[in-house]
Amino acid sequence: MPVTVYNNELSNRRFHALRVYNLYRAILGLLFIAAAFSPIGKELITPDTSIHFKVFAFIYLGINMLIIAISRKPPNTIQIFTIVCLDIVLLSLLFYLSRKQATGLGNLLIVSVAAGNILLKGRTGIAIAALATLCIIALSIYQTLVPDQQSKSINAGLLGAIIFATAIFVQSLSERIRRSEELARQRSTEFYNLQKLNQLIIQRMRTGILVIDAHERIIMMNQASHFFLNSPVQTPTLLQASPDLHACYQQWKESPEQTPKPFQTSPDRPKVQSSFTQIYDNESSKVIIFLDDLTALNQQAQQLKLASLGKLTAAIAHEIRNPLGAISHAAQLLNESDQLNNADQRLIEIIQNHSRRMNIIIENVLQLTRRKTSNHQTLLLNDWIKQFLTEEPFPGFSNPVISFLPSPLPIQVMADPDQITQVVTNLCQNGLRYSFKKNQQATLQLHTGLREDNGLPYLDITDNGPGMKPEVRNHLFEPFYTTEPRGTGLGLYISKELCEANQATLELVQYEPGCTFRITFTHGQQESLHLNDTDE
Repeated sequence: MPVTVYNNELSNRRFHALRVYNLYRAILGLLFIAAAFSPIGKELITPDTSIHFKVFAFIYLGINMLIIAISRKPPNTIQIFTIVCLDIVLLSLLFYLSRKQATGLGNLLIVSVAAGNILLKGRTGIAIAALATLCIIALSIYQTLVPDQQSKSINAGLLGAIIFATAIFVQSLSERIRRSEELARQRSTEFYNLQKLNQLIIQRMRTGILVIDAHERIIMMNQASHFFLNSPVQTPTLLQASPDLHACYQQWKESPEQTPKPFQTSPDRPKVQSSFTQIYDNESSKVIIFLDDLTALNQQAQQLKLASLGKLTAAIAHEIRNPLGAISHAAQLLNESDQLNNADQRLIEIIQNHSRRMNIIIENVLQLTRRKTSNHQTLLLNDWIKQFLTEEPFPGFSNPVISFLPSPLPIQVMADPDQITQVVTNLCQNGLRYSFKKNQQATLQLHTGLREDNGLPYLDITDNGPGMKPEVRNHLFEPFYTTEPRGTGLGLYISKELCEANQATLELVQYEPGCTFRITFTHGQQESLHLNDTDE
């Protein structure tokens, strides 16, 4: 609980106590009026002061009613002190009007002093006791000096001692209460801060956490649970939040020893594994539901695969480079022969180009596993794609039909041209292959533009193939996952990693009919600033 809230509550409690004290004095004023016009007043007041007592009763009631009327908000210390001192002065005046038998009215001063020390603390409360004692002593001296008042003697010493004793006792009791309230406030503040900290930790946890009661009503649900279940913020019951999770919960209730099957609420949400724990309190039982992202577990397995891939790639690259260098060197020597026709020279040129390309691919894979920095350059995307389509022969496809729809605006991106070439080549080869399988014609379409949501440049590669099944989409960019008998399952994974190394993203934006892979780049100027900040 914050200190400001506690201070407001303390002020409100003091205001409530003052209202009770005002009500007490109003009732006391009514009793004075009733006594003034009844036989009881004759026992309290001398005949010569009966008129004065009636006036006093009305004045006392009127003052208290006025104080009640104007007390609409918590008063400060000066206002409370003024109200209590006024009450003491008025009650002391009552002693002047009373008879000897009515000296028991001094108890009213004790009540006022006690109330003042409840509402005020420290020296201010003692000052109220001192004022009451001074009033009693002044009346005692007055009664001693005036002959007509000697019959109404007041034991000022005893009453003053009782008043001070009451003030000290109430001060001590109030101080203990205040210390208890302060301790309670500290404990409440610590508990409040701890509760907020726990809520923040739970909300920021990657593990989904839900708490439901015996009627399956959701008591608490963190942000990860909302994401995993793809549910709205306000969800009253578990069944409304997720029918799949509700089915897992029913299965757990029937067989707690069995682990529920993983489920996925939508294609854009990860698979989650649910687990349940029952807790008991004094009122009812509750169940805590934990939702673990299976993607994290899969990533750990992939990290092991990648560690093996790095070692394997380094070994293969070392073994491939030697014969690749020999092939390239032999092509260079063959190109120096004078007996070659144009067709043979074209074949030699293809050998040399692909030898260089294979060497670049090996370098990129090694760079990927070693996490080296890419060689970013400024590229005009439309011009670069036109040059790419002119230089890339796409062997294995006879007369491929590739159309390019460039953006009407010039697009500038920052990327490593060799790495992006590898990515685009891999995506184009996949698209041509699946288009040929379906239509017996290798067709492909490339399109560039700016995204409407964030204005970033993109490149779309669309094929006319059969599309992609949901079970394939879920594992699309996982290493070693492939549907081809001769595939390695590394093409799309390496392409995605190369895109991330160039501050770009690779995603599947259309999967039927045909597939569209989108590469979203970062603006050239933004990327340049990013690289400068990194260098510094």
